[in-house]
Amino acid sequence: MNDRQEPPVAGDDRTGIDERGPARGRRSQVGTRRPALHRTSALVAVAVLLIAGALAWLAARVTQDANRDLLDRQVEQAATVLSSGVGTLQVQLGDAAQVALATAAAPGPFQGFAAARLTGNESFASLSLLRITNGRVEVLATEGEEPRLPAGGLDDPFFTGLQPDGQLAVAGLLPGEQTRLAFALMPAGDPTGLVVYAESRVDPGPQPEPEAPEDAPFGGLDFAVYLGEGTDPANLVLSTAPAPIRGDTEVATTPFGKTVLTIVGSAESPLTGRLATALPWIVAGAGAALAVAFAAGVEILSRRREVAQRLADDNGRLYRQQRGIAGTLQHSLLPDLPELDGLEVAARYVAGVDELDVGGDWYDVIPRGPGCCVFVVGDISGRGLPAATTMASLRFAVRAYLAEGHDIETVMAQLNGLLQIDTDHQFATVLLGELDVSAGRLRVLCAGHFPPLLVTDGRAEAIDCPIAPPIGVGPARLRSATEVRVHGPATLLAFTDGLVERRDEVLDTGLDRLRETAARHAGRPLEDFVDQLMEDLTGTGAKDDTVLMALRWTS
Repeated sequence: MNDRQEPPVAGDDRTGIDERGPARGRRSQVGTRRPALHRTSALVAVAVLLIAGALAWLAARVTQDANRDLLDRQVEQAATVLSSGVGTLQVQLGDAAQVALATAAAPGPFQGFAAARLTGNESFASLSLLRITNGRVEVLATEGEEPRLPAGGLDDPFFTGLQPDGQLAVAGLLPGEQTRLAFALMPAGDPTGLVVYAESRVDPGPQPEPEAPEDAPFGGLDFAVYLGEGTDPANLVLSTAPAPIRGDTEVATTPFGKTVLTIVGSAESPLTGRLATALPWIVAGAGAALAVAFAAGVEILSRRREVAQRLADDNGRLYRQQRGIAGTLQHSLLPDLPELDGLEVAARYVAGVDELDVGGDWYDVIPRGPGCCVFVVGDISGRGLPAATTMASLRFAVRAYLAEGHDIETVMAQLNGLLQIDTDHQFATVLLGELDVSAGRLRVLCAGHFPPLLVTDGRAEAIDCPIAPPIGVGPARLRSATEVRVHGPATLLAFTDGLVERRDEVLDTGLDRLRETAARHAGRPLEDFVDQLMEDLTGTGAKDDTVLMALRWTS
């Protein structure tokens, strides 16, 4: 169309219409609408861009805060794992001290106990038994490598400053061809001046780590551990990357005897994942692309909801990882079962499904000669590191007392002196028994615990024995064991309450269910028998930790 208009011709009545009128009217309408539409689009675009910019900044801030929060949680979890190891270390030194006290500091028993601790443990360099008399330190026994000792040797003020409080005291890092960490423990209330001194190998240099998926516990993280407060390079105990750790870091401390360990952690890449890291750019780009439409806000909210779901999934994964760490720690505290002449032994442990902390259920079997062994099953009240520490203390105490030659009655009485509910705020139920297959004799003691179940001739019956108060409740008293004559073949079952207790039923129902199930599957091989019991009895409704141990003899 030609926009140029011809001038009107006078007297031209071909149409009787002024052609310029409609054309001029159309241009006038377009001219009045375009500015209004332009202004509206601009206002919408500016508003959406402002909202998108604000959301992008917020996403960046949230992602940054989430990264720091996740890193802080990972470092705190690493500190918890180290704290658990420190507790076990103190229990081991305390047990060594108790062995020395019980044997009047005789070198032989201490060296035997220390050798068992050093076997297969490459971190320990040496364990020594010292005595401090009038400020003079003498070495009574040493197992492992020659102690390097602090700078002042046996005359170092570290030794003369020790107190009989049963707590770890740390001498510090000892330089040399291979750095060592020195620490000691003086038994609580011991007036004889005995000291258990240990040196552990450490390597401050960067430690190569095996390949692991990024979603594995502590995957993609660098750690450095320092002795004491602060991050002095001279106090570096170990690191997984060149120290000092670079990048955004979080710091946590955990007690180590009378000092602390400082843990510094850093993430090699953002812990929230690539999507969360790129989220600010995604929001900004989406806001710019959708600035001409009000629907951009809906898209942004949708993306925000997706990110929230991913963060929730990350929290769920962290929950499962933390529960896996607790289970691994719990299983590391349980013993390997020995091979016994004339006896088959099998045991199972299952953690409670609703808990993250480690528990206090345990079992142990200690050989005492051909066809003879002592077995123990127990349950500590409460959960977490205190319960696990008390469990380890009682388990090693049973072994120590048996190593001294005590019978099970004396061992049970001695255990009752190690725990008091008024001061320790814990108690323990314990089943302690001695089985001598060659003599056809079974002797058992129950301290607040379920009596064992004897399965023979297709029947399963609980052994009738008195049940004394739990360990730590009431005064320690020497009680006689219940003796039962057993003539094979038979299977003995010892268990904790998680196998039979349910929140929605009375206890007798669970005990009857155990007897019926054990009698029904008694003919199976022992390993299959124990697996079947665990499958039938802990499949649904079980909320507590569960231990099941079986001993079978055929003659």
